[in-house]
This record gives sequence, structure tokens and C-alpha cells, in this order.
Amino acid sequence: MHDPLSVAEELIELTTTLATERRLEALLGAVVNSARRLTRAEGGRVLVLDRTGRHLHGLVGQNDVAPDAAALPGEIPVYAEGNAFNLRDANVFAAVTGKIVNLADVYDYSGFDFVRLREQDERTGYRTRSFVVAPLWNVEGVTLGVLQLINVQLTPGGEIGALPKAFERVVGSFAAHAAVAIANARLFEENRELIRQLDRRNADLARENSRLKVMAIPQEEQVVGESPAFRAALDLARRAASSSVAVLMLGETGTGKDVFANAVHRLGKRRDRPFVAQNCAALPETLLESELFGHRKGAFSGALADKKGLVHEANGGTLFLDEIGDMPLPLQAKILRLLEEGSVRRLGDTRLEKVDVRIIAATNLDLPQKIAQGSFREDLYYRLSVFPVTIPPLRERPSDIPLLIDFFLRRIAQVHGREGFSLTPRALDALCRWRYPGNVRELKNMAERAALLIDGDERIDLKHLPAHLAKAAPDIIVQTPAAEGGTSLRSAVRQYEAIVIENRLREAGWNQSRAARLLQISRRSLVEKLQRYAIRTP
Repeated sequence: MHDPLSVAEELIELTTTLATERRLEALLGAVVNSARRLTRAEGGRVLVLDRTGRHLHGLVGQNDVAPDAAALPGEIPVYAEGNAFNLRDANVFAAVTGKIVNLADVYDYSGFDFVRLREQDERTGYRTRSFVVAPLWNVEGVTLGVLQLINVQLTPGGEIGALPKAFERVVGSFAAHAAVAIANARLFEENRELIRQLDRRNADLARENSRLKVMAIPQEEQVVGESPAFRAALDLARRAASSSVAVLMLGETGTGKDVFANAVHRLGKRRDRPFVAQNCAALPETLLESELFGHRKGAFSGALADKKGLVHEANGGTLFLDEIGDMPLPLQAKILRLLEEGSVRRLGDTRLEKVDVRIIAATNLDLPQKIAQGSFREDLYYRLSVFPVTIPPLRERPSDIPLLIDFFLRRIAQVHGREGFSLTPRALDALCRWRYPGNVRELKNMAERAALLIDGDERIDLKHLPAHLAKAAPDIIVQTPAAEGGTSLRSAVRQYEAIVIENRLREAGWNQSRAARLLQISRRSLVEKLQRYAIRTP
């Protein structure tokens, strides 16, 4: 055996490792390695108790002579029949009593049951002789596991026998170091889990706070979405809100251009002033001019009194001109003057009036094409498009569909005075897969229709959705009997996971690496999930 100085050096090196290493297996590996070097043991293991305290299982195993013999064959039960301690097992005996088991040859000793160890020897061809087991107790006297040393060599020539009594205390010291490593690692893991739980709760509180703020805003003014494309558009809207420049909202019908316009107003310095909206395609030219700019008494038949226009009502605030691409050319000239000079002239008046109005316009038309056709002023286009914001269609932000469905159903439930509505997995799948030519407005109409069709506590299913949507939906990804009845939580979660994955892939243009980053998982995990759910690139 080594001299006292060698023992001290091993303990110092091990203490340094404990102070610098955080990985439990690396720490225990260092403990076993140091104890083996000191005792010239061929092999060593650390066995730890599981959280229930009912089984010992191998965590670290080493054997220079026979690496296959390093692993422990299965778990060791701590309790025997009748709920008594399994003291016939040397490992359990050491863990329960706190005594070191030190045997010269397990084949010549009949006090413990070594059937499992002998079976392993027969299977691996290794011959276990001397066997040392030291308990791992923490500072509070709680058993954490055991440290094993196998085939201790007493001489440089390879003579194997029991550990000298003088070295039992030294091995006990190594066991104490292993116990400290296990206790610290478990404490570190528990603290990390507590931090994760705290982060989750903080995130839940933030979401709830956000939800409450959203609920406090009228439905038509709320902005709902978390997809990258949507957040990018919303970020542009926030940046536009910090100034008073004209903003042009672009996007298909039903994408929520009016909601974005309201958000720009609410987030800007004019939030306490009026927000006035007018659909430019809703009125004929004469009525639209009077509605926007007002008129004087007698300006036209029926003008019995002076009337302020919407630009006057919006003074100090924001005027939202929806469908501006359909505005007649003569009125476009007046809007241009309003943008350039901040002045307007009422119908039938000769005087100009100064107004302070921010203009936000919106259209689903191709304005450059209308300019080429001569139906839209080029100079007005350039004044309006100082800050363009393109709102993506719903088919390009499919991961927002569940959020929008939940939002609409919660609002509808409030109106109906009920707790809430829920959907079956296949209904959610069909809604998430539809292309929505009518965008968010179409989804909202579907939610309102479904809410009217259900009876009592019935869940929204395919029969409550439009027939064309149900027919277009493919088979359910996760085909299980429980999924059809909607009663299996596991199948519902797996199905929803598949829907989210496919939606993220669509947003990423079916680029797996980009989709994995959006999902915050590794590409390998994504590939495995694609295979599991049979998701294929279209």
C-alpha cells in the first residue's frame, strides 16, 4: 500500500477536483479512481440510493482488467420480504449499518448473498475475489449509497486480499468525499429545478399579466400573435408609434390592419387624443369628402348646417384611412395637402383650417400597380409610405392560430356568460391546417359560428366547423383510439406538438435548422419528431 504522504496527496487532489467540478459522474469517477489508485484495486463502483430510498443503482463503474465487469447488473432492493432490510446483500448492509464490509474472497464467504455477483463473473469471465464496501453518509447522517472496491492488490506482485485494517479509515475518507459530491450535486440540481420553477412561474405571471392587460383593451384593439413574422411587423409598428410620421399598413383583407393602426395610436404620444377611422371604400366621393373634411351650410342640397369633418374630430390625434387605395383621385389631392401643409378646406368654404392630425392609411391593393394605371397619385403614395408596415397573412403565421382561437373563444364565452369553450384535438388540427383566405377575420367568424352550434358543455368538433374546412383536413397525425374520443391527454399533447412543429416548419420555409431554432430544440430532436409524427415536406 501507499505511504501516508501518497494518501495525503490523493486526498488533496480529490479535494481540488470536488471544488472545481460540477458534474456528478465526473466527481464520482474521480473518487473511485483515487481510491483504486491508493488501494491498487482492479475495479470500483459507486452505488446510490434512488429518491424513494428503496433501491441502490450503479452510477459509476470502473474496472481496468475487465471493463464489461464494471457495470452493476440491475438494481439492488433495499428491502426484503416483510419490509425488512435486505441485510443479506453486502451493499445494503453497509448502507444501513454504516459499517465497512471488507472480505478477502467472496467465494469463500457465506455470510452475504453474492449470487448476482457470481452470475456477472460467469457472464463476463472476470473473477471477483476481495470485496470492500464503504457507506456514503452525508453530514446529517443520511445514507446516500456505497463505494465498492474490487480485488484489492496487497503487493506490487498482484497478491489480492482483504483491505488492511489501517486503510479502512482511509477508504472511509474517500467515501465521505463521494458523499459530499453526491449531496452537493443533488443540492445543485434541486436549486436549479427551483430556479426553473421560479422562471416558469414568473413566465406564467408575465403571461397572465399580459392577458389581463389584453382583456382590459377592447377586442377590436387587441394585437394577438407570437410568430416571428407577426412579431417583426409589431416591432415595426412600435417603432412607428414613437414618431408622428405617416404610416401605411399593407396586407391582405382580414389580416388586422385596423388593429395595428389602433396599436400604433395607443403606443404613441397621441394615445390620449382621439382615434378616428374611416373606410374610404364605404361611401361615394361626395359623401366621403363631406365626412372627411366637413361642409358649410348650403354647400350642397341637404347641408342645413355647418358640419365638422373627421379630420377636425381627430385634431391632435390620429386619422385612420382604411382602403385608401379605393379613394377617388380628387380626394387624394386633399389628403396630400393635409399631409404636406396640415390644412383642410371644408366643402363650400374658401378658407383653409389648420389641423394637427397623424395619418395612418391601409390598403390590400397593389398601389404601385394603381399608380401605373393612373388611379392613384404617386406623390401621395410616397408621402404615405414613409413608414410601411406589412402585416403577414394568417397562412404565414400558423403558430398564432391556437392563440387566436383561444382569444376569440374567451371573448365569446364572456359575451355568452359561460366559463369557456374547448376544442377536440381533431378540431384544433383542422383549424391549424386551414389556409384562411379571409385571414384573421375568417378565423373569428369560424369561432363565433362554432360557439353558436354547440350544446351545453359539448366540445367544439369538426361538425361545428364549416364543411369545406373539415373536408380539407387530412387524417389526424397521431392515430390512437383515445385520440378519436378526445379523452387521452397524452395523445392530445402529442397531436398538438405535431401541429406546432409543422407550423414552425412552414414559417421557416421547411428549413429544419431554422425551424429547430424557432422551436428551441436541437436539429436532431426535430428530425426524430418528424419521423415519429410522419411529417413530410410538401
